[in-house]
Amino acid sequence: MLSQRAAQLLLLAGLAAAFQRPALRSVAAPPRTALRASASDVTIDKDFRLALGTCGVALVLDQIPIIKWLPGLPLTLLGLLFLIQTFRLDFTFDDEAFELKSGEEDIGENVVVGGANRWAYNTFVNYETFPKGWDVPILVYFKETQTPESQWGVGPGEMANSAEAIANGAVRGQVHFFPAICNAKQITDEFARRGCGKL
Repeated sequence: MLSQRAAQLLLLAGLAAAFQRPALRSVAAPPRTALRASASDVTIDKDFRLALGTCGVALVLDQIPIIKWLPGLPLTLLGLLFLIQTFRLDFTFDDEAFELKSGEEDIGENVVVGGANRWAYNTFVNYETFPKGWDVPILVYFKETQTPESQWGVGPGEMANSAEAIANGAVRGQVHFFPAICNAKQITDEFARRGCGKL
């Protein structure tokens, strides 16, 4: 049986290999079939790189006695959350809308602003990944106008819809961020293919 230290080194070696350019495709899950019958339906591939990278950094920090509990423990928990959500959530596109699901089941109302986790393409006013241009982004962002306007100032929407943001070219709407636990290039390509608004 491997010692704890040997197991940690093997995990770190695997993580390092995952972030080398040739191996990036091997970490993302293989393409899946669409959840609905339409030929234009797409389920975005799962991507475990953010979860594994976060767990790897946390594993290193967990070995340093002074910072083991802070930030090591919170980062470990965050990495585990990313891992669970990567397995659990599906980002799907059908003929009419982008939707967040768990398998074939609806995941219920949006925890921040309420309402279904389904947005019509013609309500999108912007989308992007952060940091922009990275092979392994951390966040995927989109902004839409389907959510009732009374909710647009909730959370990051307050800053994104401020007078200063609008003066700098932003368009008013509800902001959504989620960790890049799916193939970020594939999802932004699909946003573009479906005619979602982009600044």
